[in-house]
Amino acid sequence: MSIGEKLFSLRQKTGESLQQVANAVEVSKAHVWELEKGRSRNPSFELVRKLADHYGVSIDVLTGQASEPNRDELQVDRIHRDLGSLSERDRGIIEQMIETMKSSEPKVP
Repeated sequence: MSIGEKLFSLRQKTGESLQQVANAVEVSKAHVWELEKGRSRNPSFELVRKLADHYGVSIDVLTGQASEPNRDELQVDRIHRDLGSLSERDRGIIEQMIETMKSSEPKVP
């Protein structure tokens, strides 16, 4: 699978638009589309690093040296990364919400 196909697959799994990805990595929407379609074959190392960081994967995933995470793994990784930008108070609230949700789940026999 090419880097373009990997980028398209990751974008589909995260449910993001071309514009959202473009904004996150500070390039044009057209450039992201060209990368996904394989029309821009030599992206800069900096752009590849930004895309890997954005999707929360290693550069090895984009180059095909490591397997691509599934949708659930991407979502959990993204939530985990975003927690770091919250205040201690907000992280505490989220932690309490998770504990409440875990305790209210029906028990599997």
